[in-house]
Amino acid sequence: MPRTSMPALSRRRFLASAAAITAGAVLAACGGSPTATDTPKPAAPAGTTSAATTGAAPSAASPSAATSAPAATQAPAATAAPTRAASSAPATTATGGTAASGTSSAGAVTLGSGMINGMMWDQIVAKAKGGTANWFLYGGSQTTNDYLDKYVIPTMKQQYDVTVKRTPVTDTVEAVNKVLAEKQAGKTTDGGVDLIWINGENFRTMAEANILLGGWARNLPNAKLIAWDEPNVRNDFGIAVNDREAPWSRAQFVFVYDSAKAPTPPKSFKALEEYLKANPGKFTYAAPPDFTGSVVVRHVLYETTGGWQQYGTSFNEQVYKEKSPAAWDYLNRIKPNLWQKGTTYPEAATKVDQLFADGEVTFTMSYSPTAGSVGIATGKYPKTTRTFYLDAGTIANTSYVTIPFNAKNKEAALVLANFLESPEAQIEKAKQTRSGDSTALDVGKLSEADRNALKAIPLDPATISNAELSMHALPELPAAYVDRIEKDWQANVLRK
Repeated sequence: MPRTSMPALSRRRFLASAAAITAGAVLAACGGSPTATDTPKPAAPAGTTSAATTGAAPSAASPSAATSAPAATQAPAATAAPTRAASSAPATTATGGTAASGTSSAGAVTLGSGMINGMMWDQIVAKAKGGTANWFLYGGSQTTNDYLDKYVIPTMKQQYDVTVKRTPVTDTVEAVNKVLAEKQAGKTTDGGVDLIWINGENFRTMAEANILLGGWARNLPNAKLIAWDEPNVRNDFGIAVNDREAPWSRAQFVFVYDSAKAPTPPKSFKALEEYLKANPGKFTYAAPPDFTGSVVVRHVLYETTGGWQQYGTSFNEQVYKEKSPAAWDYLNRIKPNLWQKGTTYPEAATKVDQLFADGEVTFTMSYSPTAGSVGIATGKYPKTTRTFYLDAGTIANTSYVTIPFNAKNKEAALVLANFLESPEAQIEKAKQTRSGDSTALDVGKLSEADRNALKAIPLDPATISNAELSMHALPELPAAYVDRIEKDWQANVLRK
């Protein structure tokens, strides 16, 4: 996500890494697999995006999974692009009265100290008691929702007397725009958003607008279990985290397919083009800016233009303009052989999931490597469901939780963020019966008991091991590329 993704999660909703790092560093750093998310994605109404429309459905900062069947329609259904407003309103103060909007607090950070903006951790926990944390996040993943509703929310109430209010969004940008609107209205305290599941361009938007609480993420007691020195952790789609968000999930993109219908799946886009000539209508992808649809397009860009390395650590207009037409050319070539002959695109990854579940297409895709296993376990997908990654590699990222500068319940949000990073919560989250995500923790820093608990989580034939996936991990592009690619897809593919 997530990035966005409510992102499915947007939703979404997961190993963000600057494109500047070397391929070897990426492979060494990406030790987990996840959901997305996008960046993080939220539950969206059934529907599709027509190739005749002027816009695409919103994306989520994180992961995806819904149950409503997609409405296959060719009628125009324009959707307004998410607003990414800017604001020049003055920053406000953070917990304990220390200015901390947008950048981390002054002074050295003591990893895991629990001292945040002048308050000891015991004081923060005491102040959070009896409070409410309003958590805005992609609502389209049922497994994530179940994990929160059945485990996180009751455990937070029992252990800390903190009420967690899960506020689902269809796209993480909804939460971002709410905070932006509050700042523009001069509401620098008592904001309505306490925590956001986020990554990618939504994080960048908040950082540039100076509406993030700073000086807290590395000081959470459980922050000592995070590999902060890894490029994919300290950078979020090329943007320095700078103590403004806490890792929650790792994600890595996989294709999900029915092995009974495609015994030898196409593991490159060149092979997919040939497959579609022989099997028209059996593949589609969600319309960007849906987080999962967007990452499909980024994979196409990587393969058709010679890899990710050339794009650098910040947006390069000359390189992008020279290279990107090859991606649009490919996507337009396969368009007539897509589902509905490419006249319409599902508005969200959840709709592609449902098409796959209904047998209309042979493939879906996810930022969660366990998506196939979860689909089988819930009875949604056939037992012949399997997953694969592209021969050229697969994009991985990290999604985070962040706290707005004007959050009303900062202490409750801090306690929740710390709990989400606990071994107990991360192990529960990793179970396929829950959200099926990879842990955001550095496994090497865990106790032997916790490492064994993670190893004990069953891995069935529909899930590829984290060890194998990490060997084929590719970095996300800097967030500025993501914005441009999503806009250009609409102009060069959707409307063609």
